[in-house]
Amino acid sequence: MPVVGIPGTLCAPEIFDRLAAALPGGSDTVDAVDWLTAPGPWRIEDVAASVSRRIEALGEPVTLLGHSTGGCVAATVAATRPDLVSHLLLANTGAHMRGHGDVDRILTTITEDWGPSLHAAVLDRSFATPLPSGLRTRLLAYAARVPPAAVLEVLTSQRDLDLTPKLASITCPATVLHGSHDRARSVADARYLAEQLPDCELTVVATGHTPFWEDVPSTVAALERLRAR
Repeated sequence: MPVVGIPGTLCAPEIFDRLAAALPGGSDTVDAVDWLTAPGPWRIEDVAASVSRRIEALGEPVTLLGHSTGGCVAATVAATRPDLVSHLLLANTGAHMRGHGDVDRILTTITEDWGPSLHAAVLDRSFATPLPSGLRTRLLAYAARVPPAAVLEVLTSQRDLDLTPKLASITCPATVLHGSHDRARSVADARYLAEQLPDCELTVVATGHTPFWEDVPSTVAALERLRAR
């Protein structure tokens, strides 16, 4: 069964590599979507439509992994195209952005001060412990290639979107995976999201905003339980 991963805002597809290497089949297991450097538009609904077309081309339903903003995209795909998603894993995301305290500040900074300082701030807050220098350099280089218009458009659309009314229609097995040391999203956000999904398990791990990189064994175990349901 194919696995498709949707990374969060300013997050390179490489972020799924450690997880892919740990899954049966090795490094090619996760088809990671580089949606931020693809042509726009970049609203959540537009990115979800693009991901849906990508899954259609695979010819069978997939296990869909969504991280942060990518989780919002993944949930939108599962709600609008249930025929394409057999299992859904949402990592450190939420049904809406109420209480996500710094989104308006980030939007202002994108407009007024886009550049390396913003990229580094967003990247570094996504992990509970510092990244290896080589990986951090590569992820920052990726962020530098992302059009600021893409980040501004997707985060504005995410800020204004509440997925709660759509979540009850997602009937495939789902897991909400959440790092308890996340500086952007709270465990309460994860719990609320899990409660709105009809068939969902909540798994909390001791990581930051990116549990599938920070705690690969727990993510693999969560995926195995999910795909067994």
